[in-house]
Amino acid sequence: MAQIDFGRPVGLDHPPFIITSLDCRELRTIERAKRAIDAAADSRSDAVKLAHLPWGWAAQLFEHAEGRGIVLLATALDETAVTRLDWLGAPALYLVYDWTDLELIACAARTGKPIVMQVGTASHVELAEVIETVHTNGPGGIALVQSVIDCELEGLDELCLHEAVVGVSDRSQGVEIPLAAISRGACIVEKRFTLRDDNMLCPIELSSVIRDCELAWASLGTDKHWVIN
Repeated sequence: MAQIDFGRPVGLDHPPFIITSLDCRELRTIERAKRAIDAAADSRSDAVKLAHLPWGWAAQLFEHAEGRGIVLLATALDETAVTRLDWLGAPALYLVYDWTDLELIACAARTGKPIVMQVGTASHVELAEVIETVHTNGPGGIALVQSVIDCELEGLDELCLHEAVVGVSDRSQGVEIPLAAISRGACIVEKRFTLRDDNMLCPIELSSVIRDCELAWASLGTDKHWVIN
């Protein structure tokens, strides 16, 4: 059974790994980014992903996230970004699939860090090649995340055919998509949040989503073993 380690084990036998996703263009300042990390940590999110992370913020934010005990993810779009993130001590790497760039995937795998990859429209054969590339080049492993827009979860069942941890990236307002995904084998839920009118995240709102996801996982059987939270 596929499993990967993001500071704690992630797989079907463990509670879902929840990623709170935010855009640094919306946060606008490094202090607000730190407060967003605090809110995600207070909510018991496992990770926070910051899109469009300015390099000038990165060192402080990785240090801040480590101090709060939460994984900070940033997207690596090229090999230079992989090298920078590895040097900064990123605990894991986030990639977006590009069929032309297996060398980027190999470069990320050689860091030895676990990889989260948003798969886009990759085919079954292409994903098999990606997984083989990762396992050939490093021990960190890979999780495949499918961006979804409704509860039909198109593409998730296809991901489950691979020997890899799978998950979904969801931009909806509710929890229906994450709950449906967990019931069909998703071990990772990336949930996109926008700021409230007061320009802050609400830890209570985040905690509610996380609790619903954990309950959905626990309802799948009596053999579920709590290891965190």
